[in-house]
Amino acid sequence: MLEYWIVVTIGVIVVIAALCMSYLFAESRELALVRSRYRLKVYEELFHAVTDLNVAGADAYKLDMAKRRLAHTLNRLNLVASGDVLKQVNELLEFLNETPSGEYDVLRQTNILNSIVHAARRDLDPDGARVLEEAGFRFRFYAPPRT
Repeated sequence: MLEYWIVVTIGVIVVIAALCMSYLFAESRELALVRSRYRLKVYEELFHAVTDLNVAGADAYKLDMAKRRLAHTLNRLNLVASGDVLKQVNELLEFLNETPSGEYDVLRQTNILNSIVHAARRDLDPDGARVLEEAGFRFRFYAPPRT
């Protein structure tokens, strides 16, 4: 009779442990999903800020607002982005800082933005990013001529 209760007790403990483990696993997956969504939002905001810089043209007010937006986005990006994304963003910042306004190399900017997109995709979805990189896929960006 005592052996029966030991088996039942062990069974209950195993079931409770399995439930706890599945709960912890589900919570960790949910936390990873929330982090991934936030990183995606910040990456989108980065590209919106870069686009604002590109379309601001000679309008001083729009250019100033675009720079502010980029600065705020970079602050958030520094908190959540992967190391690879941060390296590529640093390259973009060096490019923007060394380029006089109105005279910039569109091809170099596009290459830098492509490397940022690839790094962000690797951060968010490594399997999907690998497929695109192996295919040699290049993303296209619109950069209107500056006047």
